[in-house]
Amino acid sequence: KKSFASQSFLQEASSSSALRRGSGAASVLIKTAQLSRDARLAALAASVQRAGGHFDEVITAIDSMLALLQREETEDLQKKEQCEKNRAEDTREAILLSRAMDEHSEDITKLKAKIEDLIGEIADKIKLGEELGVELKEATDNRAKENAEYVGAKAEDVAAAKLVLDAQTVLTSFYEENGLNLAQTNSQQPFVSQAGAAPPPPPPTWDGAYGGKQDENKGIVSILEMIHSDILKDVAKADAEEQSSLDLFQKTETDIKDSITNLKYEITELSGTQGDAESDVETNVQDRQGKNGELKVVMSRISDTAPHCAYFQVNYPLRVSNRQTEVDGLKKAQIILNGGEFAAPEDVGRDIKPGDALLSIRRIRPVQF
Repeated sequence: KKSFASQSFLQEASSSSALRRGSGAASVLIKTAQLSRDARLAALAASVQRAGGHFDEVITAIDSMLALLQREETEDLQKKEQCEKNRAEDTREAILLSRAMDEHSEDITKLKAKIEDLIGEIADKIKLGEELGVELKEATDNRAKENAEYVGAKAEDVAAAKLVLDAQTVLTSFYEENGLNLAQTNSQQPFVSQAGAAPPPPPPTWDGAYGGKQDENKGIVSILEMIHSDILKDVAKADAEEQSSLDLFQKTETDIKDSITNLKYEITELSGTQGDAESDVETNVQDRQGKNGELKVVMSRISDTAPHCAYFQVNYPLRVSNRQTEVDGLKKAQIILNGGEFAAPEDVGRDIKPGDALLSIRRIRPVQF
């Protein structure tokens, strides 16, 4: 009977100890659940209370919970670091895209200013070409007018010269046909007086028969000859002036035409440069639009991930702290369930803090039945 009573006492003592351990572990789990606001710990506390002193499944569940918390810790850290990495990469990409867009905008502004300058330069050259065209036309018209005046004047001079020559020929023929000698037949030396000598006798009044007004006849022919010569000189001078004017016109015409040709070439070159600049503007506009599209994608990605990443970045320290509290509470409950005790009396009013489980001294007493 004593042996049966002894065994009954031990069983009652063991049952009482298991209840105390269960109650202590459940209390720790409930307080930890309240601190961390994790319903899973409250569920474990309920499991301890329902275990009726058999805690093997609960201890296994605590081990599983500890492993799960460790995985969550690793996953949170990975998510936080990945968010930070993605945010840094996206931010850098957004900066580079914005900078590229700014560079395209600057290039477009410079190209448009260049195009305006080219348009002005082309307009100036076109205007100059038109002015040269007007100048060439005026020079051509003046040359034609001068040439017409020259041709008319020369025709008149040639006709006058022919008329004078014909008159001279008629007079000469008339005098010859009528035996009128145009030259004087007797030529006397001028009188020169000598001192002490008597003067010579007077010259005879006529020598031979009367020949008419020979000196007068000679003067008319000479005048006609002089007039004819003067007319020919005027024609020669007019010819020289015409040639000089023609040479000057031809040089002017060549210079103006060369200038117009050079202007057309320069206008063509400037128009080509303008076309290239306009093409570059279009290319820059398209490239800027492309960069803008890429920037929108990046900004959208940043915006889409912002709430998720912000949650982890802001709450990560709190989640780490809560998780450490949960780990300590679970380990503490596990130690209590395994029969461990703590070095100092447990203050039931004190909140669970990270590291509390490290203060425990595990002393598992063998249970005798």
